[in-house]
Amino acid sequence: MNGQETTAHLEWWANPSTSLARIPVSVTATPGGGWDATASPALDHDAREDLQLLIDASPVFTLRFQDGSVTEVTAEHSGDVNQLRLSATPGADADL
Repeated sequence: MNGQETTAHLEWWANPSTSLARIPVSVTATPGGGWDATASPALDHDAREDLQLLIDASPVFTLRFQDGSVTEVTAEHSGDVNQLRLSATPGADADL
């Protein structure tokens, strides 16, 4: 996925059986192994607030690609939760 945009889902799990959020995103790999993610479609006001609460509670999400592969990522933003920077969580198991 070198610099190419692909679709995926960003998921926030409260526990192994309860997902509190599943957000479709367009992701582009960045140098250094991270991703830029854009909510697609853009989140409405309430969804942005909900996502901000989840990020504040724990910025660790599961990034699930179309091919079924998953990786644990840490999400951060600079003022707009529709645009996220994702980085692989150190020590994360790629086969969640």
